[in-house]
Amino acid sequence: MRKNVWSKFTAALMFFVVLIFMSTEAFAAYSVKQIYARFSATAGETLTTGQVVMLKDSDGYAYKADANDAALRPACGIVGKGGASGAKVEIVVMGVLSGWSSLSEGAPGYLSETAAGVTQSAPAYSQQVGYAISTTSYFFSFQNYFDSSSLTVLGTLSGASPLVLEGLTANDFETTVAVTDPTADRTITLPDASGVPILAAAVPGAATAVSGAANSIVFEGATDDAHETTLDVADPTADVTYRLPVAAAGTYSLMSSTLATNAPEIANSVTGGTNQLIFEGTADAHETILTATDATADRTVTIPNRTGQVQMASAASALTPAAAVTLTVGLSNVYTDLVTDNENQTITFSGAGTAGDEITIIFTTAGSADEVITFHATLVSSVGTLTLGTDAGKYYVVRFISNGTHWFEVSRTAVQT
Repeated sequence: MRKNVWSKFTAALMFFVVLIFMSTEAFAAYSVKQIYARFSATAGETLTTGQVVMLKDSDGYAYKADANDAALRPACGIVGKGGASGAKVEIVVMGVLSGWSSLSEGAPGYLSETAAGVTQSAPAYSQQVGYAISTTSYFFSFQNYFDSSSLTVLGTLSGASPLVLEGLTANDFETTVAVTDPTADRTITLPDASGVPILAAAVPGAATAVSGAANSIVFEGATDDAHETTLDVADPTADVTYRLPVAAAGTYSLMSSTLATNAPEIANSVTGGTNQLIFEGTADAHETILTATDATADRTVTIPNRTGQVQMASAASALTPAAAVTLTVGLSNVYTDLVTDNENQTITFSGAGTAGDEITIIFTTAGSADEVITFHATLVSSVGTLTLGTDAGKYYVVRFISNGTHWFEVSRTAVQT
């Protein structure tokens, strides 16, 4: 009798121990084989490896997911490294875990109606979380159920590399989002737009870094210091395109301007045209354009190291024959005078010109009688009067140069045919 009671007691004790083992160690047998994407979270209750979890919006903590409880679904991952309530735990979003038995290889796995479990029998709330790749292992993929709004509540992903993305192909190469240990609160804002981010080899402020600022791009340069080059864009009033042309290999520079706005039709701007430099001056319909004739060989125009005006060649300006003739300085550097037969002239210069200016006058004789040409002495010094011959169609040439206050005769020719 006593022996029978002892046997029953022993059997009950062993059954109790088995129940305790199954309830406390059921998930401890699971192990992580491969992680492709993961994040860290704060445990809202004690969690162990192999338990499927979700994030509560109320506190952002991780809890055991349950397909039979709307407040505990959908699942967002499976525990890779567990911990007690309040501890940081590792949540695998994509990866391989093993420890199951008698799985139907190739069949999907679903969030179970048993808290934190996985089943191959689809429940009423059917969230597929992976598929069996063997009789003991699942490939889990929760990316379609990862609710990023819960991360906003969670607020923190710990570690220097909290996000590891496998990409389309499961291989040895992953993309890791790494975080430099911050020395103050930092915020990186993802804009409400589609596109590809601009990558830099250095952080803002570091040597050779290129970074963005308000409506501008900042170039740090080779030295990490307090001086940067900033490319700033004025607020446009219409669509504007600046094009960097294709050029032969080499290093080039852009033309700089001290004007806040250097553009066509803007006062004092200097801009380029087709083989031209255009000087606006006053913002109006008139510009000074510097154009180069197409060269047939290399040509060099040297501007001397001195102050002054450039002597311009231009079309000849015709004087009006009369007894008193006014030569308007600045119209040209060559003037023609087809005199009236037997009519003497006194020529008066309208101004003293600029030092270095030259004026050439070409006289053409008219007929049978001679004409006497006098240069008014107020602004002109000459060798005397010029008497033209009596043969029609002959030429005399007289040249003057200015010192800025007075014109001086340089030369005159004899009659020419």
